[in-house]
Amino acid sequence: MTTLVIGGGWSGLAAAVTLIQQDHPVHLIESAKQLGGRARTVSWQGQDIDNGQHLMIGAYQHMLDIMALVGISAEEAFDRHPIDITLYDTLFSPLTLSSQNWLPWPLSLAWSLITSAGISGFYQLVKLQYDSKRLLLNKDISVSDWLLLTNQSDRLIKQLWIPLCLATLNTPIMEASAHRLATVLRDSLGQGQSAADSLIPRLPLGDVFPNAAANYLNNRGGKISLQTRAKSLLIQDNKVQGIINQDGHKIVANNIIVATSPGQAADLLSPHLTIFKPSEYPISTIYLRYPSSVRLPSPMVGMTGTNSQWLFDRSAQSPGLLSVVISGPGKHENLTKAELVSLVSKELRNFLPSLPEQANDSFVIREKRATFACTVNIEQDRPFFETTIAGLWLAGDFVANAYPATLEGAIRNGKHCAERLLLNTKT
Repeated sequence: MTTLVIGGGWSGLAAAVTLIQQDHPVHLIESAKQLGGRARTVSWQGQDIDNGQHLMIGAYQHMLDIMALVGISAEEAFDRHPIDITLYDTLFSPLTLSSQNWLPWPLSLAWSLITSAGISGFYQLVKLQYDSKRLLLNKDISVSDWLLLTNQSDRLIKQLWIPLCLATLNTPIMEASAHRLATVLRDSLGQGQSAADSLIPRLPLGDVFPNAAANYLNNRGGKISLQTRAKSLLIQDNKVQGIINQDGHKIVANNIIVATSPGQAADLLSPHLTIFKPSEYPISTIYLRYPSSVRLPSPMVGMTGTNSQWLFDRSAQSPGLLSVVISGPGKHENLTKAELVSLVSKELRNFLPSLPEQANDSFVIREKRATFACTVNIEQDRPFFETTIAGLWLAGDFVANAYPATLEGAIRNGKHCAERLLLNTKT
């Protein structure tokens, strides 16, 4: 009884790995030339880099577990850094979130906020964190409404909550789901110091999970077909029969897991059933290559009041390499790549004058549909794993779970979808 997994992103790979671990026959197809989906490796001047800078934290336990299963250790893949972030602003003094002092967690984090934002700033953070329990028991509202209800100051909204909301939900605060942001805060800042650690990849994303997952599948008799697109589903008497690919060939399967982006999944499924097709928002990553001696004062720096939002030190992967991230929609989308590089370089120099005036080289990657828009009440629209069609299953980060569009959510959904399919085949 073969299961066909459509989509070779992290969720589809997690589903396939979970199935093959239980000796369940798997055939995974991917329309692109390589695996990884929206978290993949690309080549730039002969060097492997990521298609975008992905934010990963110590709380991503499902991701770390499945990496270990396919033979990749967290110590090999990541530089783990206790939280130590300075957020620079064009108007306000720098804001610091750090555990790098003599106090134990979470007092260390509290002290860093008090020293940079005052006791009122600390009180506002505590109030928001405390209110998250009430919020999650009531109807969803926008992040902006939640911030107003908890009396967050203009400074904290601009310098902390807007960048954190964009970094985690990739959605502006006027539209973003307060439920989803509250969940992210609970599972990161509220679960101990290690959960809030930043995981900065020292390997290209393809080597962090997709390539090892492919080896795991191949070594256990699974099949992977790249550059193979599902053109249509074959369904008879409300039961899965297989697919027709882009060449008109039939691929037979008893079960199908659709693990593509939400837009692609909605289009593929539309002749047979309807799932919600959310808006999708972009993420731009600007790679800047400086002389090999260039380093940031910390692995990750935040910026507000600018187009640039987050700056990462990627020197562990390539000495002198920095990456700038701009999440969500904005005016930057209308700039040419050269204009964007010039603008970002000037913004970095305003906060970090020790940087050279210009990078030696640059590379811009724009993912126009990087994530689904994590809007108010989005949880009501997210589909479940099992559909009304026998043998048809759904995975991918958009399928119902507590998280926004994250690699952890994608991994969880792929794994849990496969587990339910296996349980269903045994009954």
